[in-house]
Amino acid sequence: MALTHLKCVLLCVAALSACGVFGNSESSEVHRWTRQSLPELLATRTALLSTPLFTGQEEEKEELERGGAKMLCGIECQSTLPPVDRTEQERNLGYETLYENGTRTHTDMSLQGINNMSTRPPAHSTGLPRRKRQVYGADGRFVISDSHFITNYPFSAAVRISTGCSGVLISSKHVLTAAHCIHDGRDYLEGARKVRVGLLQLKTQRRRGARKRGGRRRQGRKGGAEKGEKEGEEQLMDGGGEMNSLVGERGRKEVEGRRRRGRKRSEEETADGGNKKSERRGRRKGLNRVRRSTGATQEPVFRWTRVKQTKIPQGWIHTLNSTNSLSPDYDYALLELKRPVKQKHMELGVAPSTAPLTRIHFSGYDADKNLPDGIGDERVVYRFCSVAKESDDLMYQHCDAQAGATGAGVYIRLRQEAGHTGSKGKWKRRVIGVFSGHHWVKVEGGEQRDFNVAVRITPPKYAQICYWIHGDPSLCKEV
Repeated sequence: MALTHLKCVLLCVAALSACGVFGNSESSEVHRWTRQSLPELLATRTALLSTPLFTGQEEEKEELERGGAKMLCGIECQSTLPPVDRTEQERNLGYETLYENGTRTHTDMSLQGINNMSTRPPAHSTGLPRRKRQVYGADGRFVISDSHFITNYPFSAAVRISTGCSGVLISSKHVLTAAHCIHDGRDYLEGARKVRVGLLQLKTQRRRGARKRGGRRRQGRKGGAEKGEKEGEEQLMDGGGEMNSLVGERGRKEVEGRRRRGRKRSEEETADGGNKKSERRGRRKGLNRVRRSTGATQEPVFRWTRVKQTKIPQGWIHTLNSTNSLSPDYDYALLELKRPVKQKHMELGVAPSTAPLTRIHFSGYDADKNLPDGIGDERVVYRFCSVAKESDDLMYQHCDAQAGATGAGVYIRLRQEAGHTGSKGKWKRRVIGVFSGHHWVKVEGGEQRDFNVAVRITPPKYAQICYWIHGDPSLCKEV
C-alpha cells in the first residue's frame, strides 16, 4: 500500500514538473532544453601553493562564533552596487585544486568569447542574528526509503559527502557539491583531508539461520569450498534452488533417502493415528528446513569512495587581494573520484533564460531523516518547490530542507529539442544549480527575508565545470 502511494506521489510530481517548470504552455520553446554557446575558458598559469592547515570551520560552528548568520545582498540591493568587470570575472573563475596527498595549486583563467559588458556584482554576505529555520510551515519533504527507488535513477544520483553534506553525480567520476562543505572561504575543513563520497548500492546479505552451501563434502576437497560457495551465490542470484542442491551427487542421494524415510514414517503415524506431538515436530522441522533454504536479501548500503582531487572556484575563496568578500554566488565545488562508478549520473545543464523558473527539484540526505556517518536505514529525502525570486546567479526559494541537504544538485525536467520527425522530444533532467542552504536576504526597501538559496549554473560556470571534468576547452563550447 505504501509503495503504491509512493508511486502515485511520484507520478503526480512528474505531471507537475511537465506543466510547472515554467509558467507558459507546453508547446512553448521555454519547455525545451535549448542549445547555448559557452564562453571559452583557457588556463593561463598554474602555481603551487603552500599546504593548507585544514583549520576551516563548518558553517553552523562559524555562525555560532560570529554571533550571526549570513545575509545576502538581494536582487534590489545588487542593483545599487557597481558592476563586476571582466578582470574580476576572470579572477572569480580561477580555481584551487586540492590533491589527496594534501598539496594544492592555483590556476588562473582567461575568459574568451564573451562580450565586454559588465555583469551584476556577486551577492555579498554580512552578519545577522537569527534562529535557524529551514522548514517553512508544514514539512513538504518526501522520505524515500524503498530500496528499489533509492538505488535507481534519479534518486541514485544523490550522493553523501563524508563532511556531512549531500552532492550529485554528474559524471562517472565527478560529484558536484557546495564549496562550504569543503572550504569555509579561508581554509579547508578538517574533514577535507580524506574526504569520501558515499553512493547507495544494493548489497546481497545472507539471512539469519542460512547455512553455508555445500555441507561437509566440499571441505574435504582442495578448493571445493570456495568453488561451491561461488556456484551457490551464482545460482542464488539466478533464482536459486534449495541449499542442498549444492551438496553433490552423493549428498543429494542421502538427502532424498532421508526425505523418503521421513514421508514413510509420517504416513505410518497417520495411518496408526499417531499423536499430534510428532506431527507438530515434523511440521516444525519442515518449517526450519524452509527457513534455512531461504535465499539472501538485497539491502541498500553506502559504498564509500575516496576523492582524488577537489576543485573550488576562486570566487568562493577570500583573499587579501580580492575586492569582493566571500561570495555565495560561487558556493560550489567539484570532487573527482579515484575510480569511476557504474551508477547513472545526472547531466549538467543551464536553464533557458527565455522565461523565469517556477519549480525546482532536489534530493539529499537531510540530517534529521538519516543517522550520522551513513549507518542504519538510509533514506533519500526528495522535495520540489516554486522559485520565489531569482538573479543571474542565485535562486531564492522555500524548499523545505535541513542540515545535510546542502550541496544537493538542483534540477529541472524539460523536453529535449524536437527532431525532424515531428516528435515532441524526450523528457530529460539536468542539474542547473547547487543547494547552498538557508540565508537572510535584503530585499526591496531594506526589508530582510529568509530563503533557502541555491547557486545557479550560468554559462561561464558551466564552462568552468566542464573544463574541470574534461581538461579540454574544445569540448566545452556549447551546452
